[in-house]
Amino acid sequence: MAPAHSPLESAPRRSKLGPLALALLIQVALLFLAVFVVVLVPEFKSDPEFVARKKIYLPQKELEHKVALAEFQNAASSAMQLERIRAQALLPDAMPSLPQLPKSDFNPIERNPAALQSDSLLGQSGVLGALQGLQTGSSSASLFGIEDTGERILILFDNSASVWNKASKAGVSTTRFIRELEVLIDGLNANTQFALVPFSRSIGSFRDYMIAGGARNKRAAKVWMTEKVRSQSLSTQLPHAADGIQGALTVAFQMEPDVIFLISDGDFQRNIPRQGDVPWEELERSLRELTREYGIQPRLHFIGFQVEPEAVDWMQKLTRRYKGQFKKL
Repeated sequence: MAPAHSPLESAPRRSKLGPLALALLIQVALLFLAVFVVVLVPEFKSDPEFVARKKIYLPQKELEHKVALAEFQNAASSAMQLERIRAQALLPDAMPSLPQLPKSDFNPIERNPAALQSDSLLGQSGVLGALQGLQTGSSSASLFGIEDTGERILILFDNSASVWNKASKAGVSTTRFIRELEVLIDGLNANTQFALVPFSRSIGSFRDYMIAGGARNKRAAKVWMTEKVRSQSLSTQLPHAADGIQGALTVAFQMEPDVIFLISDGDFQRNIPRQGDVPWEELERSLRELTREYGIQPRLHFIGFQVEPEAVDWMQKLTRRYKGQFKKL
């Protein structure tokens, strides 16, 4: 009897080559697809291009430029204004007086030595003299007939009641006194400095310093003299230990004059340090101390109204020592 066969043994055996071939085929297809996508597919996008605008906007740079431009326009918009320099009264207000010319008959042809000498005197006393005074700062000054030349001229006058009474008796009124001072001041050129110091027992001053002889200062001095020449309520800020003539000289020397015109009757009174007359020996000692202290020795001129004989001797002695002149009215 023949052996029996199982169902599995009797089924046909399937081949394994078919699935393998199919797998390989699929992988090859996928490989070709990948190559086509990555390599063979053409690129239709254009290459990138760099594009910039013709005008580049930079906010900070534009702001700095506008600020700089505004500063330049402000600086260049208007020129700096300078005040005009003005000169006033370079020459004396009044021309100096003409010299005495020799008397001779006029002859337009004759040129004698006297005429030549007069021409030279005219040149020296006219514009040439004025220009020389302008260069040096000195001026000629004349007061009650006493003449001198200086760069710093001080008028020291006693305005006590006794002096005015004696001046009136000597024929010098207040109006004439003021006129004499005005003539002196008018003759000063613009570079000459002057000062006015009135005194009695108290001391005053027109200014506490020397002022130039310009036209404005001259006008101010004339107004002051007209209003204050006889006033007893004047004062000064310059220090002085004593009053009267000694304090007045102390104030005067602080202004460093080179010419002093002193007008008085020679009867000097004081309150400090004690009442009474100032001895002439003490006044002489005060002058010596002031010349040593301030290092100057101005020429001192005395103009006296009805001076006593003893005072005349002392005034002459002091004026000789200080190279000045004395005149009694």
